[in-house]
Amino acid sequence: MFSHRRGTWWKGWFTVVFLLLFAPAGQVLARADDLAIQATEYVGEQEIYQTSPSFLDGLQDFPRIWHVDPYGTVRLRGRVDTDFLWTSQSAANEATFGDLGDTVGLRRARIGAEGAWGTSGRYIAEIDLAPGVVVPRDIFAGFGERQAFGEGRVGHFREPFSLEGATSANFFAFMERSPINLLDPARNWGLGLFRTDVGESATLALGAFHAGTDAGDFEGGDGSTVGFTGRLTGAFFRDDACARYLLVGVSLSERLPEQGVIVINQQPRNPLLELGDSSSPPFVPVIEIPASFQQLMNVQALWAEGPYWIQSEWYGSLIAQTGAADVFFHGSYVACGWFVTGEHRDYDGANAVPGAIRVARPVLRGPASREKSRGGGAWELAARFGYLDFFDPDTPRGPNGQLLGIGLPTATFGVNWYLTDRMRLLFNYTYQAPDEPNTGSSASSIYGMRLNVHW
Repeated sequence: MFSHRRGTWWKGWFTVVFLLLFAPAGQVLARADDLAIQATEYVGEQEIYQTSPSFLDGLQDFPRIWHVDPYGTVRLRGRVDTDFLWTSQSAANEATFGDLGDTVGLRRARIGAEGAWGTSGRYIAEIDLAPGVVVPRDIFAGFGERQAFGEGRVGHFREPFSLEGATSANFFAFMERSPINLLDPARNWGLGLFRTDVGESATLALGAFHAGTDAGDFEGGDGSTVGFTGRLTGAFFRDDACARYLLVGVSLSERLPEQGVIVINQQPRNPLLELGDSSSPPFVPVIEIPASFQQLMNVQALWAEGPYWIQSEWYGSLIAQTGAADVFFHGSYVACGWFVTGEHRDYDGANAVPGAIRVARPVLRGPASREKSRGGGAWELAARFGYLDFFDPDTPRGPNGQLLGIGLPTATFGVNWYLTDRMRLLFNYTYQAPDEPNTGSSASSIYGMRLNVHW
C-alpha cells in the first residue's frame, strides 16, 4: 500500500495560481522576439556573429546582441526551471529509504552571457543559483571552426559522452534524464576539441578533464579523477527540414582516480529535487571503491520521423578494483515520443543532438510570430523505460558490513505543453521499484510538474 502525506494537494492549487501570475511574463518573452536589431552584421566579407549550441535557431533577436568592438559581442542568456514534486511510497520503500516528502523549488536558475571574440572565437559564462550557492556551469572560451580543423575549447563544460547528457534541458522531453545518466561525467574543467564534418553528418569530440568532488569541481580528494573522454557520431537519412534522421554514436571515457578511490554518486544532492547536471535518484547509495582505473562506455541511437521519435542508450562502468576483482555497473533506457500537434525537434548537427522546437500555433504571440495563428501551443506525449544495475558481488561492503548497490527499474510518462518556443510546462509521472540487496524490493511514485522558461 502507498502512504499519502499531507501537503500534497495544496501544491496543485499553488501551481495554478503561480502559472496564472507568470503568464504575463510569458507574454513579455513572446513579444520580445523583434525588439532588438538583427543579430548578424558583417565587416567587409567577415561575419562576426557566431551562434552558440544553446541558441534557438531563427530566434536571434532577443536578448539583444551588444557589439563591444568590430569583433566582439555580448548577449545575455539564462533559464529558470521551477519544479513541483510530490511522492507516494510503499511501506517497505519508506522504511528503507526514508520519507521522500514533497517539495517546490528551483531546479535551475541560471544567468550568464555569451558571444563572439576575435574573428573565429566565442565564449560562454553561465552560473547556477538554484543550489543556494554560486555554481559554475558553462564557463569556457572556444576558438576555431568546427568544420575546419575543429573548435578548441578550454574551461568548464560538458564532457562529450551521452546523447541525453548533451541534449539541452530546454529541449529535453522529460523533467530529468534517465537514472543511468548518473554515470555521465557531466561538466568538468578541461580542454577539448570539437569537430563537425562539412555536411554535419558526423562529429568527433575529444577532451582531457579534471573532475572534482564538489558542485563546482574545484576540490580534490577521494573521488576526484583525471579523465580522457571522446564521442563519435554519425547521422543518416537526413532530410532538408531536419525532421527525419537516424543518429548513432559511441563514447568512451578513461578515468584515473587521483587518490586511488572511485566514488559513485558523490556530488551533493537534495533527496528529491535534483540540483546537479546528471540525474541522481534518491535510492542510489554512495559507493566508494579503491581502484586504479575506471572506464565508462556508452552506445547511443536516435531515430526521428517528423513528430515521432525514439532513442535509446546503454551505459557501462568498469572499475579496476585495487586488490580484488573488477567491479562492473551498467544500465540502459529506451524512450519514445509523439508531437500530437505535428511539430518536431530540429536536428542540431553541430552537436549531434535533437534541438529546438518551433511551435506552429503558440498560445502567447509576439511581433516575431504574427504570421502564426494563435492556438493551443504544441503538445507532446513521451514515455521512457529504463534499468540501472549497480550491484556487483565484488563491490566493497559498507561501513556496517552491509551490501552496497541497487537495482532500479524505472518507468516515466510525460505530457509536455509548449506555450511558445521559449516557455513550456512538463508533467511527469515516474514509477520506480528499487531492489536493495539487504532489504529487497519496494515501490515509489513521483509526480512532477515543471515550468521551463529560457532565453
